[in-house]
Amino acid sequence: MYGLPRDPLSVESAVLMSNSRRWPLIVDPQTQANKWIRAMGKIEGLIVCKPNDRDLLRSFESALRFGKPILLENVGLELDPALDPVLKRQYFRQAGQLVLKLGDSLIPFTPGFRLYITTKLPNPKYTPETSVKVQIVNFALVPSGLAEQLLSIVVAQERPDLEELRGQLIVTRAQMAVQLAEMQSDILYGLSNSEGSPVDDLPLILTLEAIKIKSAEIIIKVEDIEKTSKEIDDARLGYVPVANRGQILFFCLSGMANVDPMYQYSLEWFVKLFIRSMAETEQNEDILERVEIIIEHFTFLLYQNVCRSLFERHKLLFAFLLCARIHLDKGIIRLAEFNFLLNGAKIEEELENPEPKWITERMWLDTQQLASLPTMKKFVIEFPEYAKFFRTYYEALNPQKLPFPKPLDTQLDAFQKLLVLKCFRPDKVINGFQEYVVVGLGARFVEPQPADLAALYAESDPLAPIIFVLSTGTDPAADLLKFADKMKMGKRFESISLGQGQGPIAESMMKAGCEFGSWVFFQVNDEN
Repeated sequence: MYGLPRDPLSVESAVLMSNSRRWPLIVDPQTQANKWIRAMGKIEGLIVCKPNDRDLLRSFESALRFGKPILLENVGLELDPALDPVLKRQYFRQAGQLVLKLGDSLIPFTPGFRLYITTKLPNPKYTPETSVKVQIVNFALVPSGLAEQLLSIVVAQERPDLEELRGQLIVTRAQMAVQLAEMQSDILYGLSNSEGSPVDDLPLILTLEAIKIKSAEIIIKVEDIEKTSKEIDDARLGYVPVANRGQILFFCLSGMANVDPMYQYSLEWFVKLFIRSMAETEQNEDILERVEIIIEHFTFLLYQNVCRSLFERHKLLFAFLLCARIHLDKGIIRLAEFNFLLNGAKIEEELENPEPKWITERMWLDTQQLASLPTMKKFVIEFPEYAKFFRTYYEALNPQKLPFPKPLDTQLDAFQKLLVLKCFRPDKVINGFQEYVVVGLGARFVEPQPADLAALYAESDPLAPIIFVLSTGTDPAADLLKFADKMKMGKRFESISLGQGQGPIAESMMKAGCEFGSWVFFQVNDEN
């Protein structure tokens, strides 16, 4: 009801949070748990605070005194020692009331107090001293959870009637579950407080009769809800490929942070782009065609947007990753083959080099490693039969473009030919990647994506700044000023070069820009 993702890991994490004896510290890089806790605690008057707040202890004092939930968000690797009494639940009785010493004050403890702690760190390493004080819960996004969320977004955009009905059914089902639990409590309470034989207790019998009628009504409603839910789920199935492609692309993006720490993309930004791709595409009554249109458009739209933030040397890598992940999902590439491309393998059986005159020791070692893949074992065994062709292949200017002799040409697919290229001509693997992407996704995924200020402006919003990361000798200031004139913002364009003592001036310029709707351009000269 409050937006908890429906995948098993999220549900298990929520159970841990609700039933642990220690307060939960939630690893929440995509802020999913944060949003859920805020929605869940809104009615109860949730207090939200951060570790660097000046009145942090006062917020905790208020939550303890009035029995309210409190969310401490964006914590780092260390927790404030002043919070230890709360984390360790060091309550004691004084004058018949539970109290807790926080700082120098004794705070009365009121039932209803709950503490949630969240961190945006994707893989935090907490010390044992911290770990024993809290229950660490992993709320990081998983593919199944993201696919479910994206499916809801797709259906909400394409079939809002279905998603609205589904939301109502979820609420109704939850309310009925609460009613059934309350009726069970009433029955137990009546039986435990009944004097004499329950058969002679008229009020209890009347209560049981009323509960029986009510529960029968609820069971009938639940059956109707289950039937309607199945119909809705069947209708949603048509949009599953869109959600599946979305989760594949998002986790491709997440992996780019391992290439460079600067490459980090929020789920919120990704979802906005996802919704935009559906709004921009042509409507079609045929669901299969509509789904294919959305998938194609979103894949390229994401590539275009991400390329703006990538260094030139990483653009082909990203395009190849997209292509490979999509093919892995479709079963076109086998996981063992993909791992071989990245890491190689062990030699299971040493074979004699058939052509030591031109096959170097390194090349033959790599070729023997290929035999560890069941799909490539036959190729390695039969290699001497094709030795003449592979000498030509080895000496060719563009071996990645050479057609293989028959029947080898049909026995090996495009990715397996990449593995052969890696063994014999590793210097041409980059070119091979390029060819593979062109065939798999299209030529536009390897073409240069121009940095167009107009397109960048159209996709931006006032709540997120545009950041230019510059290489030596580049300066967008002149182009930005021309663009401001074109957009009739030349007279409302303010710029400043940040340096020592410029902070207050920059802040006042930013405040004025917010008030009067002007553009503010900060230039930072940082050689590091």
